Amino acid sequence: MFRLIKVQGESMAPSLHDGDFVFISRWYRKLQVGQLVVVDHALYGFIVKKVLHIAPDGQLWLGGENNQSLQSERIGWVSPRRVMGKVIGRICAQKPKLH
Repeated sequence: MFRLIKVQGESMAPSLHDGDFVFISRWYRKLQVGQLVVVDHALYGFIVKKVLHIAPDGQLWLGGENNQSLQSERIGWVSPRRVMGKVIGRICAQKPKLH
């Protein structure tokens, strides 16, 4: 199953920006450190984050890419069951600047 999710905020900049869209897929064998995922967090709802660490029991430690991001310590360990999908592509919402 594929889904299209709109990015809100700049926590994943420079990889993703506010207004971008990401394609996510639930069809993946296993996640790896460095991959982007969308999770349904118990406190924060849908969030797009980078996998920073995977515990032996499969729990995920997630983080953003800049200072505006929700701190990993506030997110806490996330169950892989909360993963809505792995980011497999994006549509950039920013219009090119004309010179």
